[in-house]
Amino acid sequence: MSDRLLWDRLERSLAERIEKFPGVAGISVKDLSRGLVISVNGGEIFPTASTIKIHVLTQLLVRAERKELDLETRVTVSPEMRVPGSGILAQLHGEVDLTVLNLAVLMIALSDNTATNLCIDMAGMDDTNTLLRELGLEKTNLRRKMLDTESIARGDENVSTPDECVAMLELLYRGRPSVEVARQCLEILKSPKEGPLNRALPGVPLANKPGYMGGVYCDAGIVYLPGRPYAVAIMSKFGLTNPLQQERAVIDMARDIHQTMVALDTANEFGLGIP
Repeated sequence: MSDRLLWDRLERSLAERIEKFPGVAGISVKDLSRGLVISVNGGEIFPTASTIKIHVLTQLLVRAERKELDLETRVTVSPEMRVPGSGILAQLHGEVDLTVLNLAVLMIALSDNTATNLCIDMAGMDDTNTLLRELGLEKTNLRRKMLDTESIARGDENVSTPDECVAMLELLYRGRPSVEVARQCLEILKSPKEGPLNRALPGVPLANKPGYMGGVYCDAGIVYLPGRPYAVAIMSKFGLTNPLQQERAVIDMARDIHQTMVALDTANEFGLGIP
């Protein structure tokens, strides 16, 4: 295939970027229309930071589909429930009354840590991990709530690999664990946000969840090109520079991938741009 030459060029470029990354990084890309795959350190285990919220959301929606909880149930968020970090609930005063669905939206759109911890309680940590095993994800684990410093110190970290993040996204794209759960999950993941993929691809439709904390920067999502939709996960750890430089490296890799995918999407089989 002539497009394979361009794909191989992208793989070499990404391998060089990963090698030069200030720290340890991994990347996985899958062309969802052709099945082409690039994996550089794709099987390496990384902390997920907030990217694990994709998996929590999926299990929460599974429980709703099974009628084990109602997304319209209202939850009173009291001041003692709140945790610091990303989001908005920690900044609000007094009690706040929200539906389970709106807590899920806050978990993804604003990466709200308080909303996430409530969603973890409702989804169930063990049940979430059971779902992940049923879906064939062996290295992805939800082990702690957000900003649980004691668990972090013990090494009870939320983890995955670039390959398994892409696998999770492809499962959703293909309608797993069910068509309706996948549809709802992807719709929520399409909410506007401020992640590396969003900054790299302004105006491009995507469903993603970024994550970052000390020394860790990652983003995973589906990019909806008309003829060449693709899933991508870029993960890092042991960051040796400041977060802005780490983010810049992730953005550059995302742009590199997208440039190639757009070329493939807008050219015929001989590489000629289609008018």
